[in-house]
Amino acid sequence: MSLQIPRPGDIPVATADDDPKKNRKARTSIGIGLISVAVISAAAMIWLYSLYGAGLATLSDSDRSEQAVFVTLNIFYFLALVVFGIWNIAARRSTSKLPPIAALVLSCLALTFTVINVLDFATTSGRIPSLFMVFLNVAICVQTIRLLLVKPTVGM
Repeated sequence: MSLQIPRPGDIPVATADDDPKKNRKARTSIGIGLISVAVISAAAMIWLYSLYGAGLATLSDSDRSEQAVFVTLNIFYFLALVVFGIWNIAARRSTSKLPPIAALVLSCLALTFTVINVLDFATTSGRIPSLFMVFLNVAICVQTIRLLLVKPTVGM
């Protein structure tokens, strides 16, 4: 089995885009997408704890502290999604690549978490859950990659 090494002509290159309005729309949609993922995920977590919150009283102290750490990490994650979403919206007229790179990292992380949750739900319940969040995260990843592959024009 041989290793396939891409030729320089096969690697995607940045192309000049003369439409700064399209780039602003892309950055805005990335920001709104990240904020949407944060809001939907937070609502799902609140709904889940409203259903099974009474069961927390039956847990041991170590399990309760583990759940508290889990909730705290999720809150920080949701805040990071909102902050980076706002950052992408605020920097939509900029040519900086940092906001889209941060959005790509977070959206890929969100995609990973969503796929893990979907697979976990499918194996434990035997049903396929709604795949809306998977499609939303894939759309954000694709939009961000497309934006990063475009060479920005001056005066955006």
